[in-house]
Amino acid sequence: MKNLKVLIVDDAKFICELVTKLVSDAFPQSSVKAAFNGEEARTLLSSEKFDIVLCDWEMPKMSGLEVLEWTRAQPQYKTTPFVMVTSRGEREYVLKAIHAGVNDYLGKPFTKEQLVQKMNKVLGKQIAPDTAKQAKAAQMLKQEQQKTESIPSSVSKPKGMAHLRVRDQVFKCAIKDMSLKDVLVVVKNSGVFPQVLDQAVIDIEQLSGDSVARVNGFVQMVQAADPHINSAFINIKVTLVDDDPDKMAHLSKYIASVR
Repeated sequence: MKNLKVLIVDDAKFICELVTKLVSDAFPQSSVKAAFNGEEARTLLSSEKFDIVLCDWEMPKMSGLEVLEWTRAQPQYKTTPFVMVTSRGEREYVLKAIHAGVNDYLGKPFTKEQLVQKMNKVLGKQIAPDTAKQAKAAQMLKQEQQKTESIPSSVSKPKGMAHLRVRDQVFKCAIKDMSLKDVLVVVKNSGVFPQVLDQAVIDIEQLSGDSVARVNGFVQMVQAADPHINSAFINIKVTLVDDDPDKMAHLSKYIASVR
């Protein structure tokens, strides 16, 4: 696609650099710009016209949902393709995004093929968000919230557990150690495990049963936990790339609670 103008919005510099490379490789004649928070995105969107927006959800200063709502309120962006690229894949979040007028959703971590497929899909049919679908999403969201309010707090989950998401796989793991820079987890050796430099999202469970904000990163190390070929467990070290102060505050509290 010639002269395609793409805006990438993500507070993690690593993700912006990765997506910029993937988009530039797939669409060589495109122009790609990055914003590291919602306010920067709004400034860029106001100063020039973009053909597609690829936006994270959780960001400081202005969330991805707020960027989406602001974008749809601008006459020049009523039908511009807007894709949420985020680790927030729960039903409630998807419904909120649909209600606000999102065109599509891409969960982290993702492959180059998945990203390009989503972009081609939304660029091929630039139409205004379906108002009927938005209304249905609003109704379903209200029902979801009512259900949540009526259900008592769940039983506390085990200490130090997490879910590691890499490509299309989810690994249940135990946390061995962590800091604000990286997390070391152990997973059962099922014969399938992540590769070094894979994109990763790690969801860390607290004693209360609530999840710490999902954290983006990449796999730095994959190592047999025992020094033999039939090691029952695999150590995986994930380097964290998020710069969101809220996420770091959640992680700091969690680290303090398990030390």
